[in-house]
Amino acid sequence: MRHTCVSMRRIGAAFGSALVIVLVASVQAQTQTPASPTAEQAYKNIQVLKGTPAAELILSMHFIRTALGVTCDYCHDERDRSTDVKKAKQTARQMISMMLEVNKNTFQGRQVVTCFTCHRGSAAPVALPVYPVNDPKPEQPPVALPSADQILANYVRALGGEQAIRKVTTRVITATQYIPTGPGGTIPVPAQTEQYQKAPNLALNVYHAPAYTISEGFDGKTKWAQDAAGRVVEAVKIDQGRAKRSANFYESLDLKQTYSKFTVAGVERVQDRDAYLVVADLPDDTPERLYFDRDTGLLLRKVAVWPTPLGGIPFEVNYGDYRDAGKGVKVPFVIQMFPSTPRTELAVTATVRVQKVEENVAIDDGKFTKPESKATPPR
Repeated sequence: MRHTCVSMRRIGAAFGSALVIVLVASVQAQTQTPASPTAEQAYKNIQVLKGTPAAELILSMHFIRTALGVTCDYCHDERDRSTDVKKAKQTARQMISMMLEVNKNTFQGRQVVTCFTCHRGSAAPVALPVYPVNDPKPEQPPVALPSADQILANYVRALGGEQAIRKVTTRVITATQYIPTGPGGTIPVPAQTEQYQKAPNLALNVYHAPAYTISEGFDGKTKWAQDAAGRVVEAVKIDQGRAKRSANFYESLDLKQTYSKFTVAGVERVQDRDAYLVVADLPDDTPERLYFDRDTGLLLRKVAVWPTPLGGIPFEVNYGDYRDAGKGVKVPFVIQMFPSTPRTELAVTATVRVQKVEENVAIDDGKFTKPESKATPPR
């Protein structure tokens, strides 16, 4: 779960989203079956979230955990999570129904109010101001901002320029990272990772852990993943769209074609650097927030949002230690992801440390082909 800089978010998206559907124990919630099961079809005793795609249910539970600062057993009996023996579970259903009604009746169905709106990390809603109350910040003088076109052009120049970028057609990246495993991805396992990229839009990531190997890829049309048992599954719809964008080998050159609108929203501090915040709209997805270093022009951070019925979950990727990979194009050698993948617990983080980058090496197209599944994917 948790791109090279030629493709704006390629290492972060590839190493980050690579694990979206293969590492966490809730693989069955992320498997896309022909019937696209709803939560009540995949799980027992679903009452207030009927009709929700099964792939979004576990993600919604991660959101509740963070919003209330609790663990799963706050509401669920660990012996059988489908039972209603705990009062907190009954209360949660009432609160979810109330939140849905408020958004429907007050905000025309837009997801404005979420669990976090009131709870702010506390099991009890935050109803009173927290002291000491900070003094209002003095109003800052307006800052002259460059246009989005200028920022994007500076980004391409900072990477090495369009001519150098287009001369590279393949890339193989070797790196290390702790990959998230177990329930919610809360158990880190060290892994050696390999990422293969080929223009125009082929990608493969292989993760060698001490006891197993897993992989995921995009074959130009479909995002797929193979787990340790050999099961092959396809990503859910929202992950398919995002994988297609990040698999674009020349994404940094195609930003204007990828996004429908850019808004330069100001200057913010990122990794002890001043960065221009650019809000990038997508025609069929939620907006993304891109942070470009004000001095170097390089991309420092990207924030996307994974929607759930209860509220959006941010997925932040930070890029650092840019180096020339050998062909005149800079690549980030350190990538940090918060959380470790879009579908792990929000408190889990991961860091990718690139060891080696090889460019313009021969890679057969067949390497990216979706493999045959060795076992039937679980429901």
